[in-house]
Amino acid sequence: MKNLILAFFCVLIFNLAIAQEDEAYLIQFHYMEVTGDTEEFIKTNKEFYKKLAQKGVAEEKWAGWGMMQSWSEPNKFLFFHHFKSPKQYAAFDFSIFNNDIAQELGLETPNWETFEAKGIAPFEIWQIVDNVLSEQQSSYFIMNEFKFTDRQKFVDLNRLWGELVMKTQQKENIGANWAFGIKLTNNHWEDGQMVNYNGISFDGFPSIEALLKSATYIDNSPNQNKYLETYMKEIEERQLSSASDARKQSIWKFIDDSWN
Repeated sequence: MKNLILAFFCVLIFNLAIAQEDEAYLIQFHYMEVTGDTEEFIKTNKEFYKKLAQKGVAEEKWAGWGMMQSWSEPNKFLFFHHFKSPKQYAAFDFSIFNNDIAQELGLETPNWETFEAKGIAPFEIWQIVDNVLSEQQSSYFIMNEFKFTDRQKFVDLNRLWGELVMKTQQKENIGANWAFGIKLTNNHWEDGQMVNYNGISFDGFPSIEALLKSATYIDNSPNQNKYLETYMKEIEERQLSSASDARKQSIWKFIDDSWN
């Protein structure tokens, strides 16, 4: 098979920095569905809402803003609202997005009549627990969602990946960024099992071609990655291979963020 490092956890996360171990870096997820002109919707966010988001960052009302588009359902979008701490999140409101500030910044009024956007899921708040980042931006992401009931086991498994696989290959694989997190809200258990997905990671790729190649099977192409072998041996010894009960994947295209 192709190098499994590219199939799993080869992540670029959104220019975040986890500042202190005693401060939880939070990201609020906001899923939206658009009817009408999706390109005009994208333009509105890049040229209007992004500018307002950047002003909010400058005023320390939040830590950042990002936008991705579903690859398989291009009328669906995922927005990321970044917060340096629970305290910053608790003090936040969406008043940064108003016409007075837009006029102050000299922003052009969007063509609202060409599209309609609505939220399709409740806000989700995630804590980014750890990351290994490089300087290269990814254009496409695989978003991995996991179900787990033992939080510490899930955290230990992912931190081992960061230490044994991602950090050891930073110089060899430019752009091989990684991060993972846990959901803090909207969790549901039944009969001792997690019903919804409460763990997450993102795999970043420079192109859709690179993303698809990473998952391609080729006969007589054995994986010989020494870092992965070390990782697999370690998680077996620590009995972490069953840290999650289920996983699903989706592909997202990076559109923009407040750092660009």
